[in-house]
Amino acid sequence: MGSKRPRQVFITGCAVGVKGPQVFARRWQAETAATTSQHQEEKITVTIDANLLQCCVCSGPLTTPLFQCTKGHISCSDCCTDGALDDESECLMCREPETATRCRAIERFLAGMSVPCLFRQHGCTEMIPYGDTQAHEASCRYAPSHCPIPGCAGYAGKSLVDHVRVGHPNVHHTSVRPDCLTPLRMRASEQARVLWLGSCCAKFLLVAGRDVPSGRSLSIVGLMDEQFQDEFKYRIEVVSKDGVLALSGQANGVERLARPYQASAFLFVPNAIWDSYPEDIPVFVHLK
Repeated sequence: MGSKRPRQVFITGCAVGVKGPQVFARRWQAETAATTSQHQEEKITVTIDANLLQCCVCSGPLTTPLFQCTKGHISCSDCCTDGALDDESECLMCREPETATRCRAIERFLAGMSVPCLFRQHGCTEMIPYGDTQAHEASCRYAPSHCPIPGCAGYAGKSLVDHVRVGHPNVHHTSVRPDCLTPLRMRASEQARVLWLGSCCAKFLLVAGRDVPSGRSLSIVGLMDEQFQDEFKYRIEVVSKDGVLALSGQANGVERLARPYQASAFLFVPNAIWDSYPEDIPVFVHLK
């Protein structure tokens, strides 16, 4: 009731005509505009059960357009029936055909609501519009990320190239000349090697995984930064007494890994070959 008092006072003043209806009308309009502006800027913090913001059909987050049937079921845009009209759909929760109409009140409520990032405990301070939470979480730099180096527990708040630099200072670095086969001479216990491509300063990670039975998996990961803009091709070779094992492919740049690392292609090196060289394993890399 308190917000309506200024309007009632000015209207009453216009009726008695103390200063003329036009003067009071202008004052009333100015006061109304100021009050409306103040209300638009006013924000409150509330606590709400997250289950109330889920679609009744798929249990996912509500995304516009929203539809509600007469029984109260609210469905998101992904759960609307095929061929739904702009303002009318069919409720998929009701056993009998039940028309669901556009629920614009909840749409306006969600449009004005912001939520903290799911990864705020890792350092993200952004407040995200409710409808953009999934897109933000998919690209948030503070989301928990995985490291391709075996045994690493993961990290958050930085790119993969920065994590390798800060979190794995003991990983050896080797400068590789473009379009040349470069010997690495890896140790048997070595799990990764950072490769610098001389002319463009692009960085790569050669991963020696133990995720395959009876051997090692050698794979290449491009450490994406401002220098990693072009497409690079690689070739890995391991020389043994019986011949040469080789793998060729394209090195894709990775800024961060949202899932545990799984190489799309790797060179399998049997333990019989890998363990036969306690030191200076003849691994060669060609990058261009």
